[in-house]
Amino acid sequence: MGLVMLASAAAWAGKTKVLYVTHEPGTFHKYTPQMAIFKEIGEKAGWEVTVMTGEHEAQIEKLRTKDFAKGYDAVVYNFCFAGSRDLEAAANIMEQTRVNGVPALLIHCAMHCWWDTYRNGAAGAIGADYKGEAKAKPELVEEWNKTHPDKGFPAWGDFTGVASARHGAKKPITMSIITKDHPITKRFPDGFTTGNTELYNNIYMVEGVVPLIKGVQGEDEAVVVWTCPQGKSQVMGLSTGHDVGDWKAEPFQNLIIDGINHLTGTK
Repeated sequence: MGLVMLASAAAWAGKTKVLYVTHEPGTFHKYTPQMAIFKEIGEKAGWEVTVMTGEHEAQIEKLRTKDFAKGYDAVVYNFCFAGSRDLEAAANIMEQTRVNGVPALLIHCAMHCWWDTYRNGAAGAIGADYKGEAKAKPELVEEWNKTHPDKGFPAWGDFTGVASARHGAKKPITMSIITKDHPITKRFPDGFTTGNTELYNNIYMVEGVVPLIKGVQGEDEAVVVWTCPQGKSQVMGLSTGHDVGDWKAEPFQNLIIDGINHLTGTK
């Protein structure tokens, strides 16, 4: 028994440890079946997957926990907190990557979170020293500056790298590779067409973004896969994936596998 336990521990020690963060059941998204598929993807990739899930508000509270992603090789966010004004949770998520150095993969509605920090406010609200394009609610900035005078305002669009404010209809998207010969796009079939999903628009990009794949839906076009440096590590954005059918598609699963392997330096 002891030898078996030691062998098992040794096997797990070499595996990439991935924290998957979601909430259930989801109002506009089918997070429970997507979570089940992610576990299958993790098994196929040989990762050790840990899931952090729960109801919407309870999850936001959990995301305030200091160092919640510490000890993991990567963290994946697949949630939708568009209306949240909990800046402590948003800032703590950013610290996991920027300060603790845990790379992050953000999927679909993880781009549409904390809207009042970057898209629903006013230009210049964050202050004269801020050089970005986020439009934050002035009252939120004032509140943050009172309690965190030495910390930058947590503009969510700056963390995702490519900020988005709206999406198109639930129709197919044709995905075309922008950056070829990249580890994330190496197995992706150029011209892949999704099921009925949503094309997230691009309202601004921060410095250092590497666009990898663009999506075309009718007359609309946007970057849908990218990487972006964030402090001690980086994020990867994957804005498709609304439809559960896309999660079952091999090209989508390969983007997740190759993306996390790239973020973690795993071959």
